[in-house]
Amino acid sequence: MNEEDKFGYDLIKPTSFYSAEHEKTKLNWFCYEIALSFEFEIQRKLGEKLKRYKIYEKDIADFSIYLAKLMKGIVLQQLSGEIETVYYSYEMVESYFPRLSGRMVDKMLDAIAKAWDEQLSVCGICPTRCLSEKGVYCTMFDEGPYGDKNE
Repeated sequence: MNEEDKFGYDLIKPTSFYSAEHEKTKLNWFCYEIALSFEFEIQRKLGEKLKRYKIYEKDIADFSIYLAKLMKGIVLQQLSGEIETVYYSYEMVESYFPRLSGRMVDKMLDAIAKAWDEQLSVCGICPTRCLSEKGVYCTMFDEGPYGDKNE
């Protein structure tokens, strides 16, 4: 794997979070950003250890996309009042990486929790308001360094 593929921005694309123009919502942008956060934190904390399980950068990025999409449903449940708090479970990791030890799954969950908390702290001060305006069209899919024009 070449050096530039080692970072989430190269492995995780905004296009992973929509398939049609109407899906370019702020909630899907949040999912893109949380996937980048998951990938960064998992790679930073556990990347070398995961290689022992034959889990590499691309696998971590793919898992981060999977997890962000899974978390979208949980976020929607919380926003609608169906559940009180957002959760992440052992099964989320184990179902994707069934060969991981229990201890490594715990470490993955710690990294996921840290990435989640850090992302939400940024969201709290961000003027875009992805969660409170979840269904609004998000122009960031079309602009800047992450937009479709650079795909």
